[in-house]
Amino acid sequence: MNNAYQAYAAATQTVAKTRQIVMLYDGAIRCVQQAMEAMRDKHIEERFKLLTKATDIISALQGCLDFEQGGQVAPILFQFYRSVESRLFTVQHTNSMDICEQVVQDLKQMRDVWDEIDRSLTVDGEKPATSTPPSDGGDAGVAISA
Repeated sequence: MNNAYQAYAAATQTVAKTRQIVMLYDGAIRCVQQAMEAMRDKHIEERFKLLTKATDIISALQGCLDFEQGGQVAPILFQFYRSVESRLFTVQHTNSMDICEQVVQDLKQMRDVWDEIDRSLTVDGEKPATSTPPSDGGDAGVAISA
């Protein structure tokens, strides 16, 4: 566990914040996809753990929203994260593959938006180590703290 914390701490110092968000989306997507596999294999405990992990990631993203600098986007993202959490909770009780597939699609779509934001912050082929999205009201004003 200590190694995981050290890796996370190093990433927060060396990886652009927008890239960190993309990585969190990747993790949530992976967890939901693995939960779907667990459902197919009837591994209920594994499904529960994976969906809980995905929900924790989404909750962390939601908790990082900056409503002061995020303009109109922060409340939209808040509702998006709330919707994802609600649907993941429903899957815990229904094992609905359809809901899982929709959550994965929605997360992939949002991940791609953040990936585009991250790529647009590239300056002369290099990303600043601790860049943040521009705070012109056109972003979510997301801050990730260690």
